[in-house]
Amino acid sequence: MAIDNADFNETKGLPGLLFPHVPHSIESGFMQDSKNAGGGFALFAKQGEPGKIWSQKPEGGSFIGIACRTNFDGLGFAGYEVGDQVNVLKKGRVWVRVLGEVKAGQAAYVNDTNFAITATSAGATAIAGGVFKSNAADGQIAEMEIA
Repeated sequence: MAIDNADFNETKGLPGLLFPHVPHSIESGFMQDSKNAGGGFALFAKQGEPGKIWSQKPEGGSFIGIACRTNFDGLGFAGYEVGDQVNVLKKGRVWVRVLGEVKAGQAAYVNDTNFAITATSAGATAIAGGVFKSNAADGQIAEMEIA
């Protein structure tokens, strides 16, 4: 199934798209699970397993960054499968789809249950240096920076 790119326009990007003219720190790794999204979702790694990345937090795993939109053909992208390479934003600005309403200036968190990006701290893990740079309603996309 392709990801719906209908919300793409010149003022709102797509989850996982980076902002130009902003310094970014990006690493890459290989997916150990699948994710039906083109980017903008939380990624996790485990100590002692270099190059391996998960979209669902594995036991003993920790948050390492946000998936960049690595593949984009303008027609939609079916997401990532096991073994696919994915770029991981460690620092910089990226569009993310949010859980719950977010406001510019709020701290960013990863929900501990569904691993969605949110401004709600209850039941979530703080994204070190993570802050929202735009407002967004539940399920919409927001600009997020990891400093």
